[in-house]
Amino acid sequence: MKSPPFSPVQLAGLLIGISFLALGLVAPFSLLPASSQRALGIALCALILWSTEPVPIEFSSLVLLLLIPAIGLLSFEESFAPFATKTIWLIFAGMSLSLGLSTTGLGDALASWILGRLSQRVPILLLQLHLVGLLAAFLIPSGVIRVLLLMPIGISLVTRMGKDPSPNLKAAILLSLLCSTYFGGCGILTGSVPNLVLAGQYEKAQHTPIFWATWLYWMFPVIGLVRTLLSFGIIWLLYGRQLRPDDIRIEPPSIQTTLTRPQRLSLYILCTGVGLWASDLVHQIQPAYIGLVLVLLFILPRFGPLRAEDLSKVRFTFLFYIAALFTLGKTLEATGFDHLFIEALSQEVKLTEYGWLAKHLGLTLIALPLDFLMDIGAVAGVVTIPLIDLGAIHGIAPLPAAFSVAMATTLAFLPYQSAPFMVAYSFRHLSMRQLVITQSIISGISLLLLCPLNLVYWRWLGLI
Repeated sequence: MKSPPFSPVQLAGLLIGISFLALGLVAPFSLLPASSQRALGIALCALILWSTEPVPIEFSSLVLLLLIPAIGLLSFEESFAPFATKTIWLIFAGMSLSLGLSTTGLGDALASWILGRLSQRVPILLLQLHLVGLLAAFLIPSGVIRVLLLMPIGISLVTRMGKDPSPNLKAAILLSLLCSTYFGGCGILTGSVPNLVLAGQYEKAQHTPIFWATWLYWMFPVIGLVRTLLSFGIIWLLYGRQLRPDDIRIEPPSIQTTLTRPQRLSLYILCTGVGLWASDLVHQIQPAYIGLVLVLLFILPRFGPLRAEDLSKVRFTFLFYIAALFTLGKTLEATGFDHLFIEALSQEVKLTEYGWLAKHLGLTLIALPLDFLMDIGAVAGVVTIPLIDLGAIHGIAPLPAAFSVAMATTLAFLPYQSAPFMVAYSFRHLSMRQLVITQSIISGISLLLLCPLNLVYWRWLGLI
């Protein structure tokens, strides 16, 4: 008996998504300009389709890129402009390096080395993996690159723990690496793209930079370190405590005791990249340039461990999704929806009526809804300056106002909100359901408990 073409969730997602699209195109409401309604309808349709996947994400993303210029919200050139951005090519570079890890077997070799140093006790194992992910956030400034390097190693770890690993084991290991490097990395200026975007907007408005050490001092203790521990606790409760001792079985190492020449070359190239990425504040070379040079070294004739034709194995179609995220944010901005939204919320939320805790948390809550409509990196670019100005009206200094906005742009409840999670999903070793549940719980508790705790920390040390 053939399975139905759509699951109930996928069918519901398809119908709801098309309904939002149709409503947006009709633009029946007088409160918003027609162009804003069309942009919002497309955004809601895309986000629902991306979350429920009745059709492949790459297909719905390409449809979005074509639909936006077709109805006149952006030009064709503007819609496809993200393909010329550094972010797209940084992701391509990361995908190519990830391919190098798997093709040369370096990922397996590194997994064997790591496996011999991991505990077979589940809580300690998951904590060790969280520390690995957090350390990577200090060393590599791009969350996407970190995920593309950590996922093959995590997958190799899982496969080396048995030929038929349980779903809970796979989720526990991969989510430990993913959530620690993303959520923990948000406490480091260079650990997250939204952080860098927000810092750039702050410098543009205030004519003074936010230094790496400043971000670390005010954001890392709670938003970075405590949230990494929160991630550890959530992942252990959801997946780790269900594992039996037999699930964590370390297989004997393979016969190979030394790295092959391609593996050594790959390791040298990657170490060079990590060194350059980690020192970007000194040499000021953009991460995308570093990544592409590493790709060139990987495929350099008579030297590199890969052949140029090996790059055909890179999943290029996934870049449609990344481009669509940026185009969606650009469309909402170009039609004025985001500014109208911020202005409406600013008028409704009377910050003057609240104390210091609620005032700062109010800025976080005003920015938060836009996280669900576009990539949070784009949200940081859109809301930072307006909310710093709003904070100034209500007696909030620029730096704590910016950091209050930053707390909103470190929250990712659903995978489409941040590219690193969708990149991890593209490996097809984690389900959308696992990502949604884990992210929603971590971000929900962060909003309810850690954001207020962070404000108390600022108050205690005199920032506010």
